[in-house]
Amino acid sequence: MTAGEISRNFGQWQDVALSGPVIVTHHGRPRVVMISAEHYAAAGFEEGPVGYDNDSALQTAETARSAILGHMNEAFVALDPDLRITAVNAVFEDLKGASASQLVGAAWNEVFNAPAQALIGEQFRRVLRTGETLEFESESTVQPGRSFGVRVFPYPGGVAALFVNRTEERDLRARLDRAAALEAALAVLPDLATARLNIRGVLAGMDADFLRLTGFSEPELRDCRLSDIVRPAERRGLTMAVERALQGEAPSRLPVTLLVKDGAERTVELSLATIRRDGIPDGVLVAFAA
Repeated sequence: MTAGEISRNFGQWQDVALSGPVIVTHHGRPRVVMISAEHYAAAGFEEGPVGYDNDSALQTAETARSAILGHMNEAFVALDPDLRITAVNAVFEDLKGASASQLVGAAWNEVFNAPAQALIGEQFRRVLRTGETLEFESESTVQPGRSFGVRVFPYPGGVAALFVNRTEERDLRARLDRAAALEAALAVLPDLATARLNIRGVLAGMDADFLRLTGFSEPELRDCRLSDIVRPAERRGLTMAVERALQGEAPSRLPVTLLVKDGAERTVELSLATIRRDGIPDGVLVAFAA
Protein backbone atom coordinates (compact mmCIF):
# COMPACT_ATOMS: atom_id res chain seq x y z
CA MET A 1 0.00 0.00 0.00
CA THR A 2 1.03 3.66 -0.22
CA ALA A 3 2.40 5.67 2.69
CA GLY A 4 -0.85 7.64 2.76
CA GLU A 5 -2.93 4.50 3.13
CA ILE A 6 -0.84 3.15 5.99
CA SER A 7 -0.99 6.52 7.75
CA ARG A 8 -4.78 6.62 7.55
CA ASN A 9 -5.32 3.01 8.58
CA PHE A 10 -2.24 2.15 10.58
CA GLY A 11 -4.07 -0.10 13.02
CA GLN A 12 -5.54 -2.17 10.20
CA TRP A 13 -2.19 -2.65 8.48
CA GLN A 14 -0.51 -3.36 11.81
CA ASP A 15 -2.88 -6.31 12.17
CA VAL A 16 -2.07 -7.43 8.63
CA ALA A 17 1.66 -7.30 9.45
CA LEU A 18 1.09 -9.92 12.17
CA SER A 19 0.61 -12.52 9.44
CA GLY A 20 3.19 -11.33 6.95
CA PRO A 21 5.34 -8.41 5.78
CA VAL A 22 3.57 -5.26 4.58
CA ILE A 23 5.34 -3.35 1.80
CA VAL A 24 4.93 0.43 1.67
CA THR A 25 5.40 2.00 -1.75
CA HIS A 26 6.35 5.48 -2.94
CA HIS A 27 5.36 6.43 -6.49
CA GLY A 28 4.70 2.75 -7.12
CA ARG A 29 8.15 1.60 -5.94
CA PRO A 30 8.75 -0.46 -2.77
CA ARG A 31 10.41 1.72 -0.13
CA VAL A 32 9.67 0.35 3.37
CA VAL A 33 8.66 -3.02 4.82
CA MET A 34 6.65 -3.31 8.04
CA ILE A 35 7.17 -6.66 9.76
CA SER A 36 5.96 -7.97 13.11
CA ALA A 37 8.42 -8.56 15.94
CA GLU A 38 7.58 -12.27 15.89
CA HIS A 39 8.42 -12.64 12.20
CA TYR A 40 11.48 -10.46 12.65
CA ALA A 41 12.84 -12.71 15.39
CA ALA A 42 11.85 -15.91 13.56
CA ALA A 43 13.76 -14.78 10.50
CA GLY A 44 16.87 -14.37 12.63
CA PHE A 45 17.50 -10.79 11.58
CA GLU A 46 18.70 -9.82 15.06
CA GLU A 47 21.60 -12.22 15.29
CA GLY A 48 21.67 -13.64 11.80
CA PRO A 49 20.56 -17.15 10.80
CA VAL A 50 22.47 -20.06 12.23
CA GLY A 51 25.40 -20.91 10.00
CA TYR A 52 25.01 -17.65 8.09
CA ASP A 53 28.18 -16.69 6.24
CA ASN A 54 28.04 -13.02 5.32
CA ASP A 55 31.01 -13.14 2.94
CA SER A 56 29.59 -16.16 1.16
CA ALA A 57 26.18 -14.51 0.85
CA LEU A 58 27.74 -11.35 -0.59
CA GLN A 59 29.74 -13.41 -3.06
CA THR A 60 26.61 -15.30 -4.11
CA ALA A 61 24.69 -12.05 -4.55
CA GLU A 62 27.49 -10.57 -6.64
CA THR A 63 27.68 -13.71 -8.78
CA ALA A 64 23.91 -13.58 -9.32
CA ARG A 65 24.07 -9.89 -10.25
CA SER A 66 26.89 -10.53 -12.72
CA ALA A 67 24.98 -13.42 -14.26
CA ILE A 68 21.89 -11.27 -14.72
CA LEU A 69 23.85 -8.40 -16.26
CA GLY A 70 25.71 -10.81 -18.51
CA HIS A 71 22.51 -12.23 -19.99
CA MET A 72 20.64 -8.97 -20.51
CA ASN A 73 19.87 -7.73 -24.02
CA GLU A 74 19.88 -4.13 -22.76
CA ALA A 75 23.03 -2.08 -22.35
CA PHE A 76 23.57 -1.42 -18.61
CA VAL A 77 25.62 1.29 -16.95
CA ALA A 78 25.82 2.27 -13.27
CA LEU A 79 27.19 5.57 -11.99
CA ASP A 80 28.02 7.11 -8.63
CA PRO A 81 26.54 10.44 -7.43
CA ASP A 82 29.31 12.29 -9.29
CA LEU A 83 28.24 10.52 -12.49
CA ARG A 84 31.35 8.42 -12.74
CA ILE A 85 30.85 4.96 -14.15
CA THR A 86 31.01 2.15 -11.60
CA ALA A 87 29.83 -0.83 -13.68
CA VAL A 88 28.83 -1.79 -17.23
CA ASN A 89 27.77 -4.98 -18.95
CA ALA A 90 29.01 -6.50 -22.20
CA VAL A 91 26.20 -4.92 -24.23
CA PHE A 92 27.23 -1.45 -23.06
CA GLU A 93 30.84 -2.28 -23.93
CA ASP A 94 29.73 -3.16 -27.48
CA LEU A 95 27.58 -0.04 -27.66
CA LYS A 96 30.48 2.23 -26.74
CA GLY A 97 33.20 0.18 -28.39
CA ALA A 98 35.32 0.10 -25.23
CA SER A 99 36.05 -2.44 -22.49
CA ALA A 100 34.81 -2.25 -18.91
CA SER A 101 38.33 -1.51 -17.69
CA GLN A 102 38.41 1.55 -19.97
CA LEU A 103 34.97 2.75 -18.94
CA VAL A 104 34.80 2.17 -15.18
CA GLY A 105 35.98 5.28 -13.35
CA ALA A 106 35.40 7.59 -16.31
CA ALA A 107 33.08 10.57 -15.99
CA TRP A 108 29.85 10.44 -17.96
CA ASN A 109 30.77 13.47 -20.07
CA GLU A 110 34.03 11.75 -21.03
CA VAL A 111 32.20 8.76 -22.45
CA PHE A 112 29.50 10.47 -24.53
CA ASN A 113 29.68 13.66 -26.54
CA ALA A 114 28.05 16.90 -25.48
CA PRO A 115 24.50 16.54 -26.92
CA ALA A 116 23.97 13.04 -25.51
CA GLN A 117 25.60 13.57 -22.14
CA ALA A 118 23.72 16.84 -21.60
CA LEU A 119 20.33 15.18 -22.09
CA ILE A 120 20.97 11.87 -20.34
CA GLY A 121 23.20 13.38 -17.67
CA GLU A 122 20.37 15.69 -16.61
CA GLN A 123 18.06 12.69 -16.26
CA PHE A 124 20.67 10.95 -14.10
CA ARG A 125 20.86 13.97 -11.82
CA ARG A 126 17.07 14.17 -11.62
CA VAL A 127 16.82 10.53 -10.55
CA LEU A 128 19.53 11.11 -7.95
CA ARG A 129 17.50 14.04 -6.56
CA THR A 130 14.04 12.47 -6.61
CA GLY A 131 14.56 8.71 -6.43
CA GLU A 132 12.07 8.30 -9.28
CA THR A 133 12.42 6.14 -12.39
CA LEU A 134 12.43 7.90 -15.77
CA GLU A 135 11.97 6.62 -19.30
CA PHE A 136 12.63 8.46 -22.55
CA GLU A 137 13.99 7.99 -26.08
CA SER A 138 17.23 9.39 -27.41
CA GLU A 139 18.94 9.39 -30.78
CA SER A 140 22.26 7.57 -30.69
CA THR A 141 25.32 9.74 -31.19
CA VAL A 142 27.59 6.71 -31.01
CA GLN A 143 25.83 4.83 -33.82
CA PRO A 144 24.21 7.37 -36.19
CA GLY A 145 20.71 6.47 -37.35
CA ARG A 146 19.87 4.43 -34.27
CA SER A 147 17.36 5.32 -31.59
CA PHE A 148 17.48 4.06 -28.02
CA GLY A 149 14.91 3.78 -25.29
CA VAL A 150 16.52 4.76 -21.98
CA ARG A 151 15.31 3.78 -18.52
CA VAL A 152 17.07 5.56 -15.62
CA PHE A 153 16.50 4.34 -12.06
CA PRO A 154 18.03 4.48 -8.56
CA TYR A 155 20.81 1.94 -8.02
CA PRO A 156 22.90 1.07 -4.95
CA GLY A 157 25.65 3.66 -4.72
CA GLY A 158 24.06 6.06 -7.19
CA VAL A 159 22.04 5.64 -10.36
CA ALA A 160 21.86 3.25 -13.33
CA ALA A 161 20.40 3.13 -16.82
CA LEU A 162 19.29 0.56 -19.37
CA PHE A 163 19.59 1.32 -23.10
CA VAL A 164 17.33 -0.62 -25.49
CA ASN A 165 17.74 -0.38 -29.25
CA ARG A 166 14.42 1.02 -30.52
CA THR A 167 15.54 1.59 -34.12
CA GLU A 168 13.54 -1.26 -35.66
CA GLU A 169 10.51 -0.41 -33.53
CA ARG A 170 10.69 3.25 -34.61
CA ASP A 171 11.08 2.27 -38.26
CA LEU A 172 8.16 -0.15 -37.97
CA ARG A 173 5.95 2.58 -36.53
CA ALA A 174 6.93 4.83 -39.43
CA ARG A 175 6.14 2.09 -41.98
CA LEU A 176 2.78 1.43 -40.33
CA ASP A 177 1.96 5.14 -40.46
CA ARG A 178 2.88 5.26 -44.15
CA ALA A 179 0.87 2.09 -44.85
CA ALA A 180 -2.17 3.58 -43.11
CA ALA A 181 -1.84 6.76 -45.15
CA LEU A 182 -1.45 4.76 -48.38
CA GLU A 183 -4.48 2.64 -47.56
CA ALA A 184 -6.55 5.75 -46.91
CA ALA A 185 -5.42 7.28 -50.21
CA LEU A 186 -6.14 4.12 -52.21
CA ALA A 187 -9.59 3.78 -50.65
CA VAL A 188 -10.82 6.88 -52.46
CA LEU A 189 -9.43 5.97 -55.88
CA PRO A 190 -12.09 4.76 -58.35
CA ASP A 191 -11.85 1.35 -60.02
CA LEU A 192 -9.21 0.03 -57.62
CA ALA A 193 -9.86 -3.21 -55.75
CA THR A 194 -7.75 -5.49 -53.57
CA ALA A 195 -7.81 -9.10 -52.45
CA ARG A 196 -5.55 -11.23 -50.28
CA LEU A 197 -4.36 -14.74 -51.08
CA ASN A 198 -3.12 -17.05 -48.35
CA ILE A 199 0.02 -19.19 -48.54
CA ARG A 200 -1.92 -21.76 -50.64
CA GLY A 201 -2.86 -19.10 -53.18
CA VAL A 202 -6.51 -19.19 -52.11
CA LEU A 203 -8.67 -16.07 -51.70
CA ALA A 204 -8.65 -15.29 -48.00
CA GLY A 205 -9.73 -11.64 -47.95
CA MET A 206 -11.56 -9.32 -50.34
CA ASP A 207 -12.54 -5.70 -50.10
CA ALA A 208 -15.94 -4.34 -51.15
CA ASP A 209 -14.53 -2.96 -54.42
CA PHE A 210 -13.29 -6.41 -55.42
CA LEU A 211 -16.70 -7.92 -54.72
CA ARG A 212 -18.38 -5.22 -56.82
CA LEU A 213 -15.82 -5.79 -59.59
CA THR A 214 -16.57 -9.52 -59.79
CA GLY A 215 -20.24 -9.42 -58.86
CA PHE A 216 -19.79 -12.30 -56.41
CA SER A 217 -20.37 -12.31 -52.66
CA GLU A 218 -17.55 -13.09 -50.25
CA PRO A 219 -18.98 -16.51 -49.24
CA GLU A 220 -19.13 -17.46 -52.94
CA LEU A 221 -15.43 -16.67 -53.45
CA ARG A 222 -13.87 -17.65 -50.16
CA ASP A 223 -11.56 -20.66 -50.46
CA CYS A 224 -11.51 -20.33 -54.27
CA ARG A 225 -8.30 -19.77 -56.18
CA LEU A 226 -8.01 -16.47 -58.02
CA SER A 227 -7.35 -18.42 -61.22
CA ASP A 228 -10.85 -19.96 -60.89
CA ILE A 229 -12.40 -16.65 -61.96
CA VAL A 230 -9.91 -15.91 -64.75
CA ARG A 231 -10.25 -16.85 -68.46
CA PRO A 232 -8.87 -20.43 -68.86
CA ALA A 233 -6.19 -19.42 -71.36
CA GLU A 234 -4.70 -16.98 -68.81
CA ARG A 235 -4.78 -19.23 -65.76
CA ARG A 236 -1.32 -20.72 -66.17
CA GLY A 237 0.35 -17.31 -66.41
CA LEU A 238 -1.54 -16.05 -63.36
CA THR A 239 -0.74 -19.21 -61.38
CA MET A 240 2.98 -18.81 -62.14
CA ALA A 241 2.87 -15.13 -61.10
CA VAL A 242 1.17 -16.01 -57.82
CA GLU A 243 3.75 -18.74 -57.18
CA ARG A 244 6.61 -16.30 -57.76
CA ALA A 245 5.03 -13.90 -55.28
CA LEU A 246 4.66 -16.73 -52.74
CA GLN A 247 8.37 -17.40 -53.19
CA GLY A 248 9.09 -13.81 -52.21
CA GLU A 249 10.10 -12.48 -55.62
CA ALA A 250 9.71 -8.82 -56.58
CA PRO A 251 6.18 -7.44 -57.18
CA SER A 252 4.82 -8.07 -60.69
CA ARG A 253 1.92 -6.95 -62.85
CA LEU A 254 -0.05 -8.51 -65.70
CA PRO A 255 -3.36 -8.08 -67.54
CA VAL A 256 -6.06 -10.70 -66.97
CA THR A 257 -9.67 -11.22 -67.95
CA LEU A 258 -11.95 -11.87 -65.00
CA LEU A 259 -14.98 -14.10 -65.40
CA VAL A 260 -17.46 -12.06 -63.42
CA LYS A 261 -20.88 -13.19 -62.29
CA ASP A 262 -23.53 -14.02 -64.92
CA GLY A 263 -20.84 -15.13 -67.40
CA ALA A 264 -19.56 -11.67 -68.33
CA GLU A 265 -15.86 -10.88 -68.80
CA ARG A 266 -13.92 -7.88 -67.52
CA THR A 267 -10.31 -7.11 -68.45
CA VAL A 268 -8.23 -5.65 -65.63
CA GLU A 269 -4.59 -5.15 -64.81
CA LEU A 270 -3.46 -6.67 -61.55
CA SER A 271 -0.32 -6.39 -59.47
CA LEU A 272 0.93 -8.93 -56.95
CA ALA A 273 3.12 -8.30 -53.91
CA THR A 274 4.34 -10.68 -51.23
CA ILE A 275 2.85 -10.47 -47.74
CA ARG A 276 5.46 -11.41 -45.16
CA ARG A 277 5.20 -12.48 -41.54
CA ASP A 278 8.44 -12.32 -39.56
CA GLY A 279 10.25 -11.95 -42.86
CA ILE A 280 8.79 -15.15 -44.38
CA PRO A 281 6.26 -15.11 -47.27
CA ASP A 282 2.79 -15.66 -45.81
CA GLY A 283 0.49 -14.71 -48.69
CA VAL A 284 -0.04 -12.34 -51.60
CA LEU A 285 -1.73 -8.97 -51.88
CA VAL A 286 -3.42 -8.47 -55.26
CA ALA A 287 -4.51 -5.06 -56.52
CA PHE A 288 -6.87 -4.75 -59.50
CA ALA A 289 -7.16 -1.66 -61.73
CA ALA A 290 -9.99 -1.65 -64.25
